[in-house]
Amino acid sequence: MTASPLAVGPLGVLLVGVLLTYVVAAAPDQETVAGWVASLVCVVAFATTAVLATGSLPRTASVLGSEGAVVVTHLGVLVAGIATFVGALVCVASVRFLDAGQETYYPLVVALVAGVVGIGFAADMFTLYLSFELLAVASYALVPFRLGRERAVAAGTRYLIMNVVGSVLAIVGISLVYAQSGGVLAFDALGPALVAAEGQLVDPLAVAVLLLVVGFGVKAAIVPLHAWLPDAYTEAPAAVSALLAGVATPAALVAIVKCLAVFPGSIPSGLLLVGFGVVTMTVGNLLALRQRELKRLLAYSSIPHIGYIVVGLGVGLYGGGVLAFDGAFFHILANALMKGGAFLAVGAILYRLRRADPDNPGTMDSLAGVGYRMPIAAGALVVGVLALAGVPPLAGFWGKLFIVVASAEVAGTAGIVLALVVVANSFLSLGYYLPLLRSLFASGDESLATLGPSPRAIAVPLVAVTTLTIVVGLVPMSGFEIVHPAAEAMADALTGVGS
Repeated sequence: MTASPLAVGPLGVLLVGVLLTYVVAAAPDQETVAGWVASLVCVVAFATTAVLATGSLPRTASVLGSEGAVVVTHLGVLVAGIATFVGALVCVASVRFLDAGQETYYPLVVALVAGVVGIGFAADMFTLYLSFELLAVASYALVPFRLGRERAVAAGTRYLIMNVVGSVLAIVGISLVYAQSGGVLAFDALGPALVAAEGQLVDPLAVAVLLLVVGFGVKAAIVPLHAWLPDAYTEAPAAVSALLAGVATPAALVAIVKCLAVFPGSIPSGLLLVGFGVVTMTVGNLLALRQRELKRLLAYSSIPHIGYIVVGLGVGLYGGGVLAFDGAFFHILANALMKGGAFLAVGAILYRLRRADPDNPGTMDSLAGVGYRMPIAAGALVVGVLALAGVPPLAGFWGKLFIVVASAEVAGTAGIVLALVVVANSFLSLGYYLPLLRSLFASGDESLATLGPSPRAIAVPLVAVTTLTIVVGLVPMSGFEIVHPAAEAMADALTGVGS
């Protein structure tokens, strides 16, 4: 493992960017400039990540005197690349919509992205937890950002309470690991330490696994820990919802798999995740079928995609090998594009609808005719929704396919049943996605004749994510080459701890 100060580069850029963005936003008449500065910070962090990816991995660096606290791995590069890319687009899209609070909004967005990058690059459980808390604190403030709305404050309060409980459980789990491993928390040393302790410590380690899954699982919105998600995604600004759904929530899943990968094979962590994943995707789809409000529908439809990723990670931990992790990581990549694009498109549509009619309820029925009046936003929403449904050859198809194949291969009849459950859930999602598409292009109200196109600031991010959703689907090797090194490294790490 190579030591290099460059390993802290993307994280350092973002942490400095938090302060820089605040200084710019707090200056008189520089609110709009702050959005562009925040976007530039994310772009520079993305470029730094790309440079690191071209060198030999892994690389380590010290942070605040903690030796080897940060390690640049293939998984870290994947997480950092996704987070900084989506973060840049969210900052650009927010320039048009934000009319107050820029001095806190943009620094919080950059801080959230920094927390996600920290999770990806964390070399030990303590650094991972600190990064997780940075992500959590930033999102606590962003969810109820529109403080004038009572529902937004209520959603933020529920989000805060549930996630604080999750954080407490996670740190208890980490403390238990620390005690049972003899004071070891570094991921590269934990595997051998826990294997050496295997036998007399199986029960405490099993408790630690459960605490880590539940603790980080609250932030990941794994069912039945998902109660905060629908209100939070619905009431947060659309750009924040895109960031939460596309980046923050999947980052919690990365935290889970990084922790569980070090446990001995006698701990059935893979089966635990598969069980949670099946329940999450099924319950999420059934709840989404009942929704008529546009943003709330997208919020509930995020839950099944968490389930797909959890199943892929669980199958990989159980012994599904590289293909299962390929599927999970590919779907994390695709989800960032699909969900990010869908929430931004819905934000653009609701922005125009409510400027024309402040009392517009934002339901599917109120969308009638929007598809003809806002072609860029509607087109992005169509592509995003079809990709989320897993329609080939869009980006959302391939990750599910890899997960299905890996499931069928790993456990005989049970694996085939699991694969069929994943396929059935994907088809079930058409039950709420197709009515949404029909509403977009239904005959519209005459009042929509004055509806303007998507604002330019949001049109660019929409075109970018829509294009990538199509390209990654049509040329899946482009996405596969991005995620496969991380999947291969994760499978190798499991082999190293005897899983």
